[in-house]
Amino acid sequence: MPKITRSQFGTAIDKEYYHKRQEKWVWVFPKIDKKITYDQIVDLDVFCRILFPHSELKQAVAKAIVETFATVKKPLFMPELKSRVMTKIKCSNQTFSDTYKAMVKSGLLDKRYRQDPATVSTKFSLRLNDLAKYWENYLKAKNLI
Repeated sequence: MPKITRSQFGTAIDKEYYHKRQEKWVWVFPKIDKKITYDQIVDLDVFCRILFPHSELKQAVAKAIVETFATVKKPLFMPELKSRVMTKIKCSNQTFSDTYKAMVKSGLLDKRYRQDPATVSTKFSLRLNDLAKYWENYLKAKNLI
């Protein structure tokens, strides 16, 4: 229970409470490295599972974001991207925002400045090209193409 102190305008919670509460929150932004994860990632679903291992909803949102950028093929502002993703998947604004920010901080989406539209980073697009080549070779090997 936090220690509540009286202030001039009402009650205020002690600073130690906020410090302990902040320690519980952990933000992890995984680095996708070609040398380390080359054999593990063979599908966009697996890729999203590596990004957000504890949240299936964020996995779906991340996949929808990537698919939206793949279909639109141009930089998008966050509100426009949000409206396109929300038509595919029902989620809260906070979930979308957290997923979007995690993808920007991990380097999957590029933004030069705060007010600029986001684009898929070149490193991520090269990785997606590797995935596409893998599946083409896999389907050719299985004689499905």
